[in-house]
Amino acid sequence: MTRRLWDDDERLIEDLAEAVHATQPLADTIAAHAEGALSWRTIDEDLLQASLTFDSSLEAAAGIRAEPGQTRLLVFTSTPLSMELEVTQDEVVGQILPPGPGEIHVETPDGTEYSVSTNESGFFELPSLPADAVRLRCDTATGRVVTDWVRL
Repeated sequence: MTRRLWDDDERLIEDLAEAVHATQPLADTIAAHAEGALSWRTIDEDLLQASLTFDSSLEAAAGIRAEPGQTRLLVFTSTPLSMELEVTQDEVVGQILPPGPGEIHVETPDGTEYSVSTNESGFFELPSLPADAVRLRCDTATGRVVTDWVRL
């Protein structure tokens, strides 16, 4: 029996289609692993999130905003660090607890970031902040903490 050339081509195409089809589960597995790896990129921040536990601009019982122009106090609490902020019309000052030297990184939703240092007592002063929400990340020898997003 004589083999026709196109029979070999058809068999080759079938084998190729079978090989490509067999790689689909592998591609799905690789995509799932990549997705899982990406979800871990912010795990440190997720675990070290400091929650806003006090905001003087809201009267806790009534839920009424404070008068404009008053000093606003905010407290972010976590373990091992906490952060207190005092926001006035002209400045934002704060302290990390326990007190000590550190670096405060201010982040905005658009990715803008700048840093200020704390002194030995944990005190720091921020330059004027954008009107948009910010998140503060504090790095010290004791640990790292990231605040909730907040509009100051």
